[in-house]
Amino acid sequence: MRQLILAFASSMSDISASAWNAVMGEANPFCRHEFLLALEQSHSACAATGWTPRHLCVFDVGDRLNDVASLDKSLSPLAAGALISRQAAKHFKPLSLVAVMPLYQKSHSYGEYVFDWAWAEAYERHGLDYYPKWVNAIPFTPVQGRRMGIHSALDSVEQLRVAQLLLLTLNRRLTSELFASEPCVLEQGDAVFDESELNQSVVDEADLDGSMQSVKDQGDSPISSWHSLFVTPSQTPLFEGLPNPLLKRLGTQFHWHNRGYRDFDDFLAGFSSRKRKNILKERAQLQPFNLKFHFVEGEHITASQWQTFIQCYQLTYLKRSGHRGYLTPTFFQLLGEQLAAQVLLLVVEDAKGEMVAGALYLKGENTQGQKCLYGRYWGTTVELDGLHFEACYYQGIQYCIEHGFQMFDAGAQGEHKVLRGFEPVEMYSYHNITHLGFRAAIADFVEQEAQQMQQYMAQMRAVLPYKKEP
Repeated sequence: MRQLILAFASSMSDISASAWNAVMGEANPFCRHEFLLALEQSHSACAATGWTPRHLCVFDVGDRLNDVASLDKSLSPLAAGALISRQAAKHFKPLSLVAVMPLYQKSHSYGEYVFDWAWAEAYERHGLDYYPKWVNAIPFTPVQGRRMGIHSALDSVEQLRVAQLLLLTLNRRLTSELFASEPCVLEQGDAVFDESELNQSVVDEADLDGSMQSVKDQGDSPISSWHSLFVTPSQTPLFEGLPNPLLKRLGTQFHWHNRGYRDFDDFLAGFSSRKRKNILKERAQLQPFNLKFHFVEGEHITASQWQTFIQCYQLTYLKRSGHRGYLTPTFFQLLGEQLAAQVLLLVVEDAKGEMVAGALYLKGENTQGQKCLYGRYWGTTVELDGLHFEACYYQGIQYCIEHGFQMFDAGAQGEHKVLRGFEPVEMYSYHNITHLGFRAAIADFVEQEAQQMQQYMAQMRAVLPYKKEP
């Protein structure tokens, strides 16, 4: 059996890019080392913005367990499966990295897109701290992907063991203190907290093989909970094998699927007559402005185009949200340098040839092997009806058709996408809550929410613009 050691990394720069990408994969751009490193180096995701990196790493020490432990006497005796401090982790960096988990300590819930503000407010009303919490996710990126990277050289049994080891490590990082609580009601649920539930154990104490150790990281505050967001369907079984089940939350997004369309007209041919006319009318309203739309691959994006896009992004965010966006200009510059092959910029020019808007896309593959286009960020210096839909939806659909992409994810939320051919898809997240009173109430909430979400998705499918089958 492999001898595994775990450690938290406080920065992506502490982890080898090649080793990270070997276990997380390179097809999904958001899971790559380069993307996460750009977020940290640009100070978009850092302690100052409420995203403190705590990336969880699993090393295979092989037959060198005692040799490595001898380098630091504080590590001896060291059992397989031990969680070591970040200070001691330097001894293990040269060893084989077999699994990773992108992980952050959060002091708020911004930039996650799986909304738990009501949970935090309920904690506050009862004098409890919901923050800090830990989030296993990609900052500011509501895109499905691997939330555990496990080396493909491991067989299915070993992969499941490693997944359980990662999750048990997170569980043991939860505070062991049981909060005193009076009966209370979660705002959006009807479940009343029963004080008798507070006598139950917080986390499962069973080890995988009896050798799991836990070493508390210095400087970390007790956390209320941990959350894995936008877990790809292929990895949901890894989150469902614990003795004490996690809370599974259902959400939805709207994705476009390519059914072998020859061109945009062929795509619209599948619409009902009235809804097809609505799309044509919407696109036609931009014709008087003689705008030009063209995609620029990452390596060919000029410094001027990047600068103008960033200005558009910040201006649009400022008008919509009152701030200049989560992402700094440095992030986009690093993204263009480090992930150029997967970056795609839609440049929108006016009749004079000046860039007036832009939409940034990323290219990749999902875990099903489908070529995917991801529409992420956009901005404009002009206010024109229909420009957002054209730049962020229709141009993306055309690119997918012309280049053989099977799926287009144009971003979170937005049921207005449905009438433009985007279909509802299930999105799952997993949650572990320390406080058993709140856990019971939240479990009731997510169960009711799932029923409502299924009904909502059925309603959205019913209004899709496609012709009804006889």
